[in-house]
Amino acid sequence: MNLNSIESNRGLKLNYRDLAILTIPILIFSLYIYIYNPGVLTASSYSQLHQIVTGQFTNAHPIFHTLFEKACIKIFKSPIFIGIIQMVIFSLLWMIICKYHRDDSADSSNEFFIQFIITLIICLIPINAIYSITLSSNILFSYSVMFLCFLIKVMIDEKGQINNKLIILIGINLAIMSGLSTYGIYISLFSLMAILYYLFDKSPSEKTYILLVGIALVGMLLIGSLNFIYDVDNDTSNIKTNDAFEEGINLENAKNQFFSSINDNPSNDIENTASINIKNSNYHMVDSFVNLFRENFIIDGLLNNPILCMIFSVILLVLISAALQSEEIFLMYSPALLNLILVVLTGQNNLYSSILIFYLIAIIFISIYFKVGFKLSDISNITQITKIKDIKTYETPQLAKQEKTNQYTTTQTTKQEKTYETKNYSSLDSENEIKEKFIPQYDYSNDFYEELEELDFEDIDNILNETESTETKPDNEYDSDLVDQILKEIEMNKK
Repeated sequence: MNLNSIESNRGLKLNYRDLAILTIPILIFSLYIYIYNPGVLTASSYSQLHQIVTGQFTNAHPIFHTLFEKACIKIFKSPIFIGIIQMVIFSLLWMIICKYHRDDSADSSNEFFIQFIITLIICLIPINAIYSITLSSNILFSYSVMFLCFLIKVMIDEKGQINNKLIILIGINLAIMSGLSTYGIYISLFSLMAILYYLFDKSPSEKTYILLVGIALVGMLLIGSLNFIYDVDNDTSNIKTNDAFEEGINLENAKNQFFSSINDNPSNDIENTASINIKNSNYHMVDSFVNLFRENFIIDGLLNNPILCMIFSVILLVLISAALQSEEIFLMYSPALLNLILVVLTGQNNLYSSILIFYLIAIIFISIYFKVGFKLSDISNITQITKIKDIKTYETPQLAKQEKTNQYTTTQTTKQEKTYETKNYSSLDSENEIKEKFIPQYDYSNDFYEELEELDFEDIDNILNETESTETKPDNEYDSDLVDQILKEIEMNKK
C-alpha cells in the first residue's frame, strides 16, 4: 500500500493477494491461541494481571501497555483476547508491508508466490506464533519497531516528499513505541532526530517538521503523563523477566513464581489463569513441535537467533544499497540498531524486533529483485533503472516533452555556433546571409506536440535515445564546397 499516493496502483483497495497474506498468520496463530488458551503467560504477565485486578500500578512494566491490556480485558474478560488483538495487529501490518512491496498492476504472480511462501514459513516458525499470543509489552514494542522501519523505507522511497498521512503515521508510531518499553522513549527520540536529519536535506517544507515533531512529542508527553495520572509506584519486587519461548510454556510455574515473590495468592479468576487444553492430546502434539525448534541447537540457531538475523539483515541491506546505488536505505535500520545497543547495555530481553525486521528486509530484497532484475553476480546491470525512474519523475507528459525539447534545441544551437566559430568573417552581414540561406530554421509545430501526446514514456525514451545517437555522428548536412565557393565570391566582390 503506497501510503503517499492513494491514486497509485498500490492503493487502499484490497485484492485476493492481500487477503491471502492476511489469512495465513490468522489461521496458523489461531491454532496456537486455541491450544494454549488463554494464551502464553510469564511471571511478568501475571504481574500485570495482578495490577489490573488490584488497580495498584508499578513501573515494573510500561503503564501504557498495562492499560492496553486492561482495556482488552474489559471488552472480553479473558487474557485470550489480548492474544487475539496482537495476532490481528501483526497480520494487518504484515499485509501492508507485503502489499506496498508488490506491484499488483503488473503480472506479479511470481512475486506474490514468493511473498506467500515467505509468509507461510514465518508463521510456521514457532517463535513467531508463540510470541504473538504472549502477554508481554515486548511483543507490541517489536511490532512498532518493525512498522517504524517500514515507514522510514516509504519516506526514503518518496525522497522525503511525504504527505500528511505518512507524517501522522510516523508521529503516532513514535509515540506508541515510546510507551511500550522501559527504554522506548530513547529509541523514539533517536529515531525522530534521524528522520528530521534526513528530511532537512530533502524536504524544504517547514510544515513537515512542525507537524511531525508536534505529533510525536505531544504523543510521548501524553503517554508519559500516565505515570502521574495513575500514581504509578516504583517497583520493589525482584521478578525475573523470563522469555516465553526460551523458558518453555508452563502457566502454573509462572503463576507460582510471581505470587510466591509477593507472598500472596491469586484472588481473581483472571489472576488464577491456567491452561485449558494442557491435558489434551492436540496440546502435546503442538507443544512437541514447538520444543523441536526450541531444543534443536541448529534449528534454534538459524531461525530464532536475533543476532544472526541482524547479521543477515545487514548483508541484505548492503545488497539493496548496491542495487539502488544509495546508502539511504541504512537509515531504516537505525531504530533496530539503537534497540540492540540498549539491550546489550541494560541486559533487557527485547530483541524480537531484530527477527521481525529481518523478515521485512527480506521482503524488500524480493521487491528489488523483481523491479530491477537483481543479479548477485552483476550488480552493475541494475543501474538501468535510474534512467527509467528519472523519466517517470516528471509530473506530466507535457513537462517531459518541454524538458527534452529544450535540451534538443540547446544542442542544435551549440552545433551551429561551433560550425561557424572557426570561420574568419570580415563582415557580419555576410555571415548572417549565409546562415539564413543555408541553415534550416527548426519550427516545432502543434502537430509535433499532438503526436508526442499520444506516446507513452517508453516511446519517448526510445525516440530520444535515437536522437542522441544521431547527434553524435558527423554533420554532413551542408555542402562545404558550395559554402567555400560563395565565400570566395564575396571576397572578390569586396575587392
